[in-house]
Amino acid sequence: MLYPFFLWSLRASACLVILSVASVMDTREREVPDKVWLVPAPLLASLTAYDILASGREVVPVLLSLILTGLLALLIYYSGLMGGADAKALVLIAISCPLYYSEPLLPSHPVLPLAAFSNSLLLSLSVSASLLAKNVAWRLRGRSLFEGLEGVPVLTKALVLLSGYKMKVRDFLRTRFLFTLEALVEENGSYRRVLVPVVRLTNENESISWVRRALELGLVSEDDHIWVSPGLPMIVFITAGFALALFMGDVLFYLVLGILRTLLPFK
Repeated sequence: MLYPFFLWSLRASACLVILSVASVMDTREREVPDKVWLVPAPLLASLTAYDILASGREVVPVLLSLILTGLLALLIYYSGLMGGADAKALVLIAISCPLYYSEPLLPSHPVLPLAAFSNSLLLSLSVSASLLAKNVAWRLRGRSLFEGLEGVPVLTKALVLLSGYKMKVRDFLRTRFLFTLEALVEENGSYRRVLVPVVRLTNENESISWVRRALELGLVSEDDHIWVSPGLPMIVFITAGFALALFMGDVLFYLVLGILRTLLPFK
């Protein structure tokens, strides 16, 4: 039926345009004004509701998509792993296109917002790969990776190698959109540096405060190197993940499913 597909395509296109605008803002300032989401959201939600009523689609799958996406948005926001704009981007996708109109190219689940988020994570792995290459190159030049950091667990080292790189303290204090992967721990009246493998996107000011405190205590100098992690414009990845989901489906889900089918004897 042409009309429902046209309405779904209209909502998907509008959502993609809004996400693209938000991506530009996120790249420039790592901040997206609320009006970017709040102005188009009522219209897109109304079009989605009208489509459901006019086409006779089942309401339960749509509600499940909205609930799952809402819970995911709350999780990534309150965990600090992503910002508020990233969570709002997922909600916008959910109210615009909670489900696929037809099957994507790859066998997948029907919840389009989750496919967009899954694809964004997969695409962001390219950043981890580049950070790992940067750290390997650093080590091949004969430079220490964990100097001044004693007793670091192997798992922590592995996570840091994939999420950060070393930068001079002086350069860090001059650069925006970076977070430290280190912190200060007090033991018996003295302080020492420790690695923090997971960065919270709400602690940019805390990162700067930590470095300045470490300078005051003499634990680092401006010429020393510390571990930092880039604050990625995740909406860019969510936008690309949404575009990929529209045509291909949930690529990460498909890859995991393919691996499980290869390893486990089930059809």
